[in-house]
Amino acid sequence: MKENFIKSKEVDLSGCSYGFFTRNGGYSKGIYKSLNCSRRSDDSNVNTSRNRKKVLQELGKEDASLIMPIQKHTNICKIITDNDSQNVMADALVTKSEKLVLCVLTADCVPLLLHERQENIIGAIHAGWKGAKSNIIENTIMKVQELGGKTENISIVIGPCIQQKSYEVGSEFLENFMIDDDKNRELFIQKNQKYYFDLPQYCINKIKNCGVREIGNVKKCTYENSNEFFSFRRSHHLNEIDYGRQANAITITNKYTP
Repeated sequence: MKENFIKSKEVDLSGCSYGFFTRNGGYSKGIYKSLNCSRRSDDSNVNTSRNRKKVLQELGKEDASLIMPIQKHTNICKIITDNDSQNVMADALVTKSEKLVLCVLTADCVPLLLHERQENIIGAIHAGWKGAKSNIIENTIMKVQELGGKTENISIVIGPCIQQKSYEVGSEFLENFMIDDDKNRELFIQKNQKYYFDLPQYCINKIKNCGVREIGNVKKCTYENSNEFFSFRRSHHLNEIDYGRQANAITITNKYTP
């Protein structure tokens, strides 16, 4: 069976079933074709519900609860238990429950999936530039530590997102990052008086600063690959009225055995 999701070739998240889903293999039509999982889009709830069930099915967890937060580009990470409702306001989630599938939606922002192998803690992070800049990654790792995890036991994989050559920004954007750290200048290239920002590398730098060393990066561009991914920026440039979002999900399957 052909998988409709992508995994890291660099990092093995043992004990987990996970995937960065493409836009393919679902039930939606038109601009949402076809595995659109976003209820914030104008796609029908019937289609998005069927697509969400497809995500669970592909991960081998049809009976699990799919926890998909209401994302607002914040730095909020929440610890999720079996008793939590579906209406969680956050941009990152962590859990130790094997009954849950954690999922964030993206359409250019960086999706990060993590596993702390000793305590069997999983996490899912939605990191746009606002969330990354305001420490969503650091806050998530702190929540993993609250659950008893250790930084040295964390593996993180970065999924498909907008890559540098497609991420044009203005000079004010550059200056906003330079205020934080002069070294952030290295994340920008300049062409014809325009700047291009390396958002995934910015996230990698933050992950490394937290002490995590096992990092995977699938290096696929959501903007460029229209057949594989939804993209907010591409949709805007094409003057489309709306856009879909792809799912990025992880669940615990068994205890880690080194």
